[in-house]
Amino acid sequence: MNNLYQILSEATDKYPDHCALIFQEHRISYQQLKEATDRLAGSLADLSLEKGDRVALMLPNIPHFVMTYFALLKLGITIVPVSIYFKADEIRHQLEDAEVKGIIYWEGFRKRVHQAIYELETCRRLIVLGQSTEPGERLLTSMIENHAPLEEIVDVEPDHTALIVYTAGNTGRPRGAELSHLNLLSNAKSCQKFFRLKDTDGVIGVIPLFHPLGHTLVLGAFLSAGARVVLLTKFQGHQVLECVEKEKISYLIGVPSMYREFIQLEDTDQWDLSSLAACLSVGDSLKEETLDIFESHFNVPLLEGYGLSEASPMVSFNSPSHERKAGSIGMALPGVDMRIVDDYGGEVAMGQIGEIIVRGDNVMKGYLNKPEATKEALKDGWLHTGDFAQVGENGFGFVVVRKKNVIIKSGFNVYPREVEKFLSGHPKIKESAVIGVPDAVHGEEIHACIVLKANEQAAESEIINYTKERIAAYKCPNTIHFYESLPKDPTGRVLREKLKQDLVHILK
Repeated sequence: MNNLYQILSEATDKYPDHCALIFQEHRISYQQLKEATDRLAGSLADLSLEKGDRVALMLPNIPHFVMTYFALLKLGITIVPVSIYFKADEIRHQLEDAEVKGIIYWEGFRKRVHQAIYELETCRRLIVLGQSTEPGERLLTSMIENHAPLEEIVDVEPDHTALIVYTAGNTGRPRGAELSHLNLLSNAKSCQKFFRLKDTDGVIGVIPLFHPLGHTLVLGAFLSAGARVVLLTKFQGHQVLECVEKEKISYLIGVPSMYREFIQLEDTDQWDLSSLAACLSVGDSLKEETLDIFESHFNVPLLEGYGLSEASPMVSFNSPSHERKAGSIGMALPGVDMRIVDDYGGEVAMGQIGEIIVRGDNVMKGYLNKPEATKEALKDGWLHTGDFAQVGENGFGFVVVRKKNVIIKSGFNVYPREVEKFLSGHPKIKESAVIGVPDAVHGEEIHACIVLKANEQAAESEIINYTKERIAAYKCPNTIHFYESLPKDPTGRVLREKLKQDLVHILK
C-alpha cells in the first residue's frame, strides 16, 4: 500500500456495510463513503487537477471533509489543511506559500476565503459546500452527485507528499511540514496496532479534522480498522457523553482542556460510559489533578500521548497496562524510535533534562522550500523536536519544556512572534511581547505586554478587538498589560520569562 487512500479502499473491501461515519442523524457505511469519494475524485480530475498539484481544504468536522480528503489523496493531489478558525491573512499565507491551485471550503468561510485569494493568481479553482455558488465557484455536492465514480487509484511513491501541514517554530511565521503517504500511513497503523483497534470500535471525532491529530489519529487509525467515527463540529461536554452512551463508543480523543471541563460538569452520573476502553489526551501535558479526578470520577483510563506535526503527529502514548503519571510521554509507538539526549547526542541519566529526538517512517520529509530549517530539524536521520523532557524513575520522559516560547492553549499551538507581528500593525503600538501564563481551563492563556508610542493612549479592549479582526480567536490576547518599556538583556532580547513571572504575580 503506497497511496493513503487505500485505507478507505481496503476497509470497504472488508467491511462494506459497516458504519464508517455518524453525523447528526446520518449514518454512512464504508461502501457509501467510498462511492461518494470516488465520484468526487472523478469530478476533481475533470478540473485538470492531477498528481502533484496542491489543493487547500477548509471544512469543519462533517462527512464532506472525509470524502474530500480521500478523493484528493486518490488523485495523488497534495492537501493543504487550513484551520477553520483562520482569518484572511493567515489563510493567504498558506495558500501563497504552498502555491495551491484551488481551495475547497464551506460557504460560511466564503468571505474570509475570497479576501485571502484576492489577486492570488495560482488559486483558480474554488469549490464551495453550501446552498448556492458565487461567480467562479463550483458546488461540492453537485460534483459528488453528478459524476461517475473514478475507479483507478493514482500510483504514488511512498515519499510522495500527501499533506503540507503548517506549523511554526521560533520564526513565528508558519512553515509547511511535508508529510508523505508513508509518513501518515505508518503513523495511523502504529496507533491502530498500539491500541489494538478493531472493527467493532468507535471514536468521537471532536478533535478538528484539519489538525494532524484529526486526520491521523481519528480518521487514519480508526478507519483503517473498519471502526466507526462520530463527527462533532464543536465540543460540548454533555453532548459528547450522550454520544458515548448512545453509540457505545470505545475511545474518546481530546486535549487536556476538554478533560478539565469534563470534571467540572454536573450530573455526569446519568450517562452510561461502560463502553469506553480508554480516553486519550494529546496536544499538551496533563496535570496530575486532572488525571486523578477524571479517572476516579468516570472510572476510565486517561492515557496521555506525545506528538508533533513533524512526526505525523504521534510519537508515544501511555499504556493502561503500565504505571503512568501525569505529564509522562509514555512509550514510543511501534515502529518509532525515541530518545532523550544532551547537547552532544548522548542519552541523559535519570533526573536530567534533554531534548526529545525521534526516528521512524512517521518523520516528515522536511519543510516546504525551507532547506536550512529542514537541515536544522533533521540530523543524522533523527528529528530534533525542540521539546525537552526529564527522565523519570520509571524510565519514561516527562515533558518539562515545549518548543521555546510556544503557548499551548486548549491543545492549539500559539506562536508569540506571529501574534506580535499583527500587533505591530496597530498604529499606536511601539513594541509588544506575547506570553502564556497558566490557566485552569485552557492550560495556558494569552497575554500581551504592550509599549505604546509616545503620547498615545489605548484601552485594553481596543487592542483585543484589533487582534480579533485579524487572527483566529484562540490566538488573540485575553489580557493586555501596558508597560513604559519591556525588560531586555544586553543584546536587546526581551526577557519573556521575567514578564511571565511578573504577570503571574499580578494575576494572583
